[in-house]
Amino acid sequence: MNIKNFFQQIKHIFQPQVELQDEVIVKFLRILEDVRAEEMSCDDMFNRLDEFVEAEVRSQDAEKLMPLIREHLDMCHECDEEYEALLDVLENTK
Repeated sequence: MNIKNFFQQIKHIFQPQVELQDEVIVKFLRILEDVRAEEMSCDDMFNRLDEFVEAEVRSQDAEKLMPLIREHLDMCHECDEEYEALLDVLENTK
């Protein structure tokens, strides 16, 4: 590799990206979720449930954006009932 090629490669590394790709954003969100506690409490889940359901109603991939909420809903029957009720209300008010 010559010096010119080396500097061109470095130049590409330090150029700011205009727009982040979806997969980069999803990976970043997963890292942030992993930083949180392994298990999400019901109170934590309720604080973010409306955001999760709205993402689903807008046809966004809520499970990828908020994997801990989906995991909690899979394990907690009471929270899953609340989720289903909220989802039903939002889907039927369109």
